[in-house]
Amino acid sequence: MRYVDFTSEELWKQFLPGDHLALDTIVKRHYNLLYQYGCKFTRDAALVKDCIQDLFLYLWHRRNTINETASVEHYLMKALRRRLARALSKSGSMEGIGFLEFKDVAASPDEQLIQQEQKAALADKIKKCILQLSRRQQEIIYLRFYLNASAADIADIMQLNRQSVYNLLNDALNKLRQHTGAYFKPAMALSIILLLVLSQL
Repeated sequence: MRYVDFTSEELWKQFLPGDHLALDTIVKRHYNLLYQYGCKFTRDAALVKDCIQDLFLYLWHRRNTINETASVEHYLMKALRRRLARALSKSGSMEGIGFLEFKDVAASPDEQLIQQEQKAALADKIKKCILQLSRRQQEIIYLRFYLNASAADIADIMQLNRQSVYNLLNDALNKLRQHTGAYFKPAMALSIILLLVLSQL
């Protein structure tokens, strides 16, 4: 059986009855994504890795009580977020869970997007604005523009209602537009934000 040809949701159905190879494939397929997402909440890489390992061990031992899911990726992200929240709260390192601020952005050369000088100036403007956003807004931007998650998916992952997601996202984008002035052209908005998020990884 060629597990690499299966979708994650198909693998999930194989894993639930006890197929450990299907779970192994899910782990390999989603580990990097989960690690990158987890590191947005804490700089303790070891803690992130431990939480991911604990999550998959839990899934294996509790597979008989787990249901099918429409999105394995979002299921795992939501589960990891909860596990990290508990771990961080227990350690006393943070009050609950909060999205870490974005690191400095180094503009990469890409003449097809805009001229290098304009891109560097725009990147600096957006970076400064992102640093002023709330942690929830930063997380929503990451989920929406890097992972292409829908409002419904974001609401589920972050345990918010959908209207709160819309409000936080719209407020964040309005702040970006206000603080970037003429450089921030609507047609380029999503591409620039995506570029900035990718450069954090």
